[in-house]
Amino acid sequence: MLAIILKDLRIYANTRKYLIVQFVVISVLILVLFIGTMEFYAQGIDTNKIGSLIDVGKQTYIIFILCIFFAQFVVPRHAVEAIRLEHTENNFKDNLASDNSNWTFLRLTPIGNWRIIGGKLTAVVVWSFCVIWFSIPLFALSGFLGGVTLGQYLQSSVVIFASCLLFALIGIGFALWLSPLNAKGISYGIVLMTTFLPLLPISPFTEIPMIEILSPLAALLSILQSDAGLMWMWHVGLYCVLCLVLFPVVVWGMSRIEV
Repeated sequence: MLAIILKDLRIYANTRKYLIVQFVVISVLILVLFIGTMEFYAQGIDTNKIGSLIDVGKQTYIIFILCIFFAQFVVPRHAVEAIRLEHTENNFKDNLASDNSNWTFLRLTPIGNWRIIGGKLTAVVVWSFCVIWFSIPLFALSGFLGGVTLGQYLQSSVVIFASCLLFALIGIGFALWLSPLNAKGISYGIVLMTTFLPLLPISPFTEIPMIEILSPLAALLSILQSDAGLMWMWHVGLYCVLCLVLFPVVVWGMSRIEV
């Protein structure tokens, strides 16, 4: 499994497309942090609240953390392409059953199906989560700006990690059976529905108890509010259970595909 992880990470690190995506995401995060700080501080000056750095820092880093979460929307795309890397376009047209593909070679090795899926999943999550690691120096400014505690950072990271893991697993699962375009479409449909639908103030969503725990965005907002509560823990627990349920299903689905 380690060999699969290292191979995929090496491909990501040596492919221009993935490097450009990471560069654009990090650049946008830096721009958001800079513009947010300047804008909120300017508003404080206009309202005679000069020196109110705590409010400036809190508002800026709330937007910054939410942008980091939205950056994880590239995860389903990476997950689908993690499977696509082992195939050619003709392989998909032949229902993933070509004799000259890397996928066939992987299936014929002694590596178990769960190790292959686990390796692909880990590589996608590690590469996508690099945005968090690269943005750590930017959080050092919070010591000056203030407003958001270290505990809120860690809780937000756990929520983003859980959503990243589930999004990647969904993408890999659909990529096993569908063409890349269809797999991406269905994966993004599920991701967008779970993220935004529970937040809509319309029926029937308002009538379902605790439906907000389905949304990682709602969990993040609860963390960044002063009266957070334990909603984020329920959300992380739910996503962990879903991952534990979906992983063997994906492995079983892979075993049903003929070599």
